[in-house]
Amino acid sequence: MSQINLMQKLIDIIAVRVFEMIRLGEVKRHQGGKTQSWQIETAAGETVENAKHLEPFGFTSQAPVGSETLIFNVQGSRINNVVLNIGNRELRFQELKDGEVAMYDTSGNLLHFKNGGIIDFKAADTMKQTAQTINISGSAAVNVNTKSAAVSTDSLMVKAKTASIDADTTTVKAKTATVDAETTTVNGKVNLAGGGQPVARLGDTVEVDPNTHKGTITGGSAEVTAG
Repeated sequence: MSQINLMQKLIDIIAVRVFEMIRLGEVKRHQGGKTQSWQIETAAGETVENAKHLEPFGFTSQAPVGSETLIFNVQGSRINNVVLNIGNRELRFQELKDGEVAMYDTSGNLLHFKNGGIIDFKAADTMKQTAQTINISGSAAVNVNTKSAAVSTDSLMVKAKTASIDADTTTVKAKTATVDAETTTVNGKVNLAGGGQPVARLGDTVEVDPNTHKGTITGGSAEVTAG
């Protein structure tokens, strides 16, 4: 074999390896493993088994079947297949502006980092937080807007310079409930220990029956009751 033919053969081998180094494919099946592995079908119709998906530390995902990916053949070898990235154009969150980032899934859960320092988190159904201690701090305000809110705890303490509750009915159920504030304002009916009997406040007018020694609030408010 002449040197020219030998050189041409080497060039052909290198060209094939370079050509097949990066290929476009479609996810067909998840094959598990400590390093996620996938069965990929390339654009040329070839099936690639156990292609390793190299993910960044601290983040993992399992893309749905039909997602697109790029396969990298390490050193041009078909034996060493690595998945570089996986995307799904049908499911991709598209409401992004320049500079914004979003994390999403197939269920509709969304974490959207918006411009202007806004983080928008939407759970399609239920959000759960589990920790020994959860601290929520808002330098300006913490707002909760919901149809119903429930707190179940052995001990509840609310500490503030001003604490206001504005509701038609306010119920607090706990073994220990402490409100420590310079000013506490409650607008609406307040039931203490289950409610039942009106409780006179300072400044209310009470008419007492001299026989039964029971009083009736005749001036002020009868909105505070106790069992």
